Amino acid sequence: MRTILVTILLFTLLLAGCGGTTGETGGLTVDQVTANLSLPTDTGAVYMRITNGSAADDALIDAVVPGCGTVELHQIIMDGDVMSMRQVEGNRIPIPAGQTVMLERGGLHVMCIGKTGEFTVGQSVPVTLTFETAGQMEVAAEVIEPGEEAGGMGDN
Repeated sequence: MRTILVTILLFTLLLAGCGGTTGETGGLTVDQVTANLSLPTDTGAVYMRITNGSAADDALIDAVVPGCGTVELHQIIMDGDVMSMRQVEGNRIPIPAGQTVMLERGGLHVMCIGKTGEFTVGQSVPVTLTFETAGQMEVAAEVIEPGEEAGGMGDN
């Protein structure tokens, strides 16, 4: 019995090092979920990889992160040498059939505005994602060091 418990604990720790938990619903798979939320500012971001293994298009249309006052779907835009961030049109990120969409630093991401919670590196934060067709999915984001690359174990 003790060996089984130790094995389960080691497996859990290994998964925790891979950047959050994986979720799956309606042909969509979400993995490499990380959160840049530990800076002493009132904003932060959540990153992930969303793969649509179905034959139908879908879209991420909402996210809920406890400890975030407002959550919006954002993108970074380059206009010449000027970088700006803004909410995606219609607060909707398309996830085309058979494709993978990365939410990552410098691109698309889930934006936490008006943090009300305190987040620490290594903490697991629940994230509820809402998709247009597939519905809701629960995943967990690992809070990463602010300078750390999002994406878990590097299996892009």
